[in-house]
Amino acid sequence: MTPKQTAIHWLSKLADLPLCLGLLFAIVVAGRPAWIGIVHGEAEPWFVLPLILAVILICAFRASAHAEVIAHRLREPFGSLILTLSAVTIEVTLVVGIMLAGKSEDQVARDTMFAVIMMVMNGLIGFALIMGGLRKREQTFNAKSASAFLALITALTLIGLVLPRLTVSRPGGYMSEQMELYVACASLGVYVAFLALQSSSHREFFVQHEADVPADDSAPSVIAPVNSRRAMAESVALLVVALLAVVLLAESLGGLLVNFWSNRHLPNVLEGVVVAFLILLPEGIAAIRAAWRSNLQTTINILHGSALSTIGLTIPAVLFVSLIIDTPVELGLEPAQICLLAGTIVLSMLHLSNGRANLMQGIVHIMFFTMWIALLLD
Repeated sequence: MTPKQTAIHWLSKLADLPLCLGLLFAIVVAGRPAWIGIVHGEAEPWFVLPLILAVILICAFRASAHAEVIAHRLREPFGSLILTLSAVTIEVTLVVGIMLAGKSEDQVARDTMFAVIMMVMNGLIGFALIMGGLRKREQTFNAKSASAFLALITALTLIGLVLPRLTVSRPGGYMSEQMELYVACASLGVYVAFLALQSSSHREFFVQHEADVPADDSAPSVIAPVNSRRAMAESVALLVVALLAVVLLAESLGGLLVNFWSNRHLPNVLEGVVVAFLILLPEGIAAIRAAWRSNLQTTINILHGSALSTIGLTIPAVLFVSLIIDTPVELGLEPAQICLLAGTIVLSMLHLSNGRANLMQGIVHIMFFTMWIALLLD
């Protein structure tokens, strides 16, 4: 290795030191839940919630970094798939942790999924298009990928987040147990089928033509050591460590968030926004960085793959957990949310149907994103 590669290699090792400390902290918290005042109902120290949030955020960043290393070696579409699956693992863990707290509102899964969709398909997509448009007037990508993603996102959001609001078997946005079982199996089955096709016969849909790939995109974002097998093994192991730390902290974070929101009389919908922000920040940075390098195809794969995996995996996970712990889950969106969701899907189809994107399209998506923020604060 050159001196520069050696220096970067050892800096990457130091970057994983907080991750190891985070795992140790997660083991301590998981082993002594009474220390943070959840079991006996005592007031937890003020610094515990920010500390757990910081540890989870560090673990999420390192998980994203190591997933990027794995992704670069596996190439598209497997690379983006690793990124999205690691993010959705964190999301499902945090949502289930809040559900298991026992005192949270039963809309946390719905609020988290809707927040992810709004952040991804309006906020991050809009910002990525603006960043790419500032550097290059118009960017190209494989339109077949956006078409495939949007078709499945539309179908799964309709049966999982819209239809429960319109059914009459149970009041509000709830579903009967039979319908919950069908929606869970259908969502999981369709997503698994999509993964099988994405990685085999339809793989070319999610890869940009070689002539359109920027020359500087071939270089990895992290310079890995010469021993590629060793680097791959290290990245896989540290990715598992990061996800394990989040899993151990999830239940404690759920109890702390519920207590924090109830004690301060804050809207429960913000719980889902916090979870969505934690899981999307590392992935969003990777997607925007790809757009800045004029590689919009990777941005589309990461962000739309994240939105699809959020629906396809989170809905079955929370519904199966709700059946096991006998806790109802309200998935049906409110009418104003349904309006924003429908507008987002229509805009995405109009903007991404021809394989070209520009600055103006990003501005329109940002407008919808700010409208969602205004709806939260209303």
